[in-house]
Formats: sequence, C-alpha cells, structure tokens
Amino acid sequence: MTSLTTTRRARERGFTLIELMIAATIGLVLTLVVAQLFIGSRRTYATTDEVSRMQEGMRYTYQLLTRTIHIAGYKSSPSTTIEAIFSAPPVLAGVEGPAASFASDEFTVAYQGNSNGPGVADGSVVNCLGQPVTGGQMSVNAFSIQAGKNGANALFCAADGGTALEIVPDVDNMQILYGVDTDANLIVDTYETANNVANMNNVRSVRVGLLFVTPGVYGAPAATTATYDVNGLNVGPFTDNKIRRVMTMTVNMRNRTP
Repeated sequence: MTSLTTTRRARERGFTLIELMIAATIGLVLTLVVAQLFIGSRRTYATTDEVSRMQEGMRYTYQLLTRTIHIAGYKSSPSTTIEAIFSAPPVLAGVEGPAASFASDEFTVAYQGNSNGPGVADGSVVNCLGQPVTGGQMSVNAFSIQAGKNGANALFCAADGGTALEIVPDVDNMQILYGVDTDANLIVDTYETANNVANMNNVRSVRVGLLFVTPGVYGAPAATTATYDVNGLNVGPFTDNKIRRVMTMTVNMRNRTP
C-alpha cells in the first residue's frame, strides 16, 4: 500500500523549477533561431526582388536607347536631303558633364515619323515616351540624368520640346562616347567624348554607359573604396551600401552606316 501511494505521488509531482527554466530557455533559443531565419529569408527576398527590378530597368533601357539611336536621322521623304531637314535640330548632339564631379552626360537625337495617310501616324515610329510620330513631323528626344521621384537619380527624356519626364528610375550615372569616322569610309575609327568630336555629322555610332542602382540599402552605410568604370570614367566611391551594376551598349546609327 505504501509503495502504491509513493508511486502515485511521484506521478502527481509535476515539473521542478529547474526543469521549467530549462524548457523556457530551449523555447527561447528555438524562437530566436526561427526569427533569424525569417528575417534572413525576408532580406534575401527583398534583395532578389530589387535586383530583379534593376535588371528589368536595364532591359527596358537597352531596348529604348537601341530603338531611338538606331532611327536617328530618319526622314519621312527619302528624296529630301538630310541637310535640308536636320540643320536645326541636328541629328545628334551631346553635352559632356564635368568629369571631376562625376556629372552625367546628356545627348539628343532627332528623326521624323511615318504616316499611313495624310497626318495619320502609322505607329512604326515613336518618341522616347512611346508616342507615335507623324510623317514629316520632327521628333527631338533629349536624354539626361536627374533626381527622380524617389529622390535617387533616374533617366529622364524630354520629347519634342516637352518637359523632361522620368522613364527609368534608379540610374546613378550616364557617360556617352561617340564613334567617329575620321576618313569618311562609313566605319568608326575612334570613340570620343562630346568635347572631342569636331563634327557630329561624322559620328556613326553611340556608346552609352549607364550605372544602375537598387533603391534599398543593405547593411549600415559605410565607406567603401569600390568604384565603377562607366564608359572610361571611374565613378565613386559610394558610402550607401547599395547594389550597383554597369551596363555598356554600342548602337549603330543605321541612317549613317551601310
């Protein structure tokens, strides 16, 4: 009888204070581990998402600038001379930013549109904002880097004398080189900055360097020695711990090459 009572009391005793403290500690450690995994996964997702957005911006910019530079100098009437149409504005113009301040370059391209009947744009030629350009109408597209809606630099375009509008966000810098034909054989001999091009009519291609950046900051801001070669100009260093990528593209001016 005594043995049975002792066994019953042992079963009803419950947990000691030490056992409860050990269990609480183990639970706390597991909670911290799960929280760290959750925070890490959220951070990885955010980083992946922003890099994907940056890459999408790079793809769109490549398509837009390729299309625009390709068509520079296009004229609606093949029988009309280029000089008669593009004296003002010119087919191509560039402004070089001060290298000492890592300022971005600017450039402008001009072309005419296409029509399917009198005054009706056929949609085959559009400006940098995607608006159709009518045959005989001059379209002037001015690209620059300015402060965007989120406070960071962005790629802007002013189309046909209108206000410059943001077209690609989070573009830190833009540097332009011009492929110059020095011996009139329609082949590029050298690439020069805008200040070193004596005659823009001799330019056969445009080489665009762009520095893209993610909007998010990864880790505490800290000084870094990392610089980025944007078309021959070393830009940086930056102190914001953001992810950056350089894209360089060379586009032929189809109306000036065979």
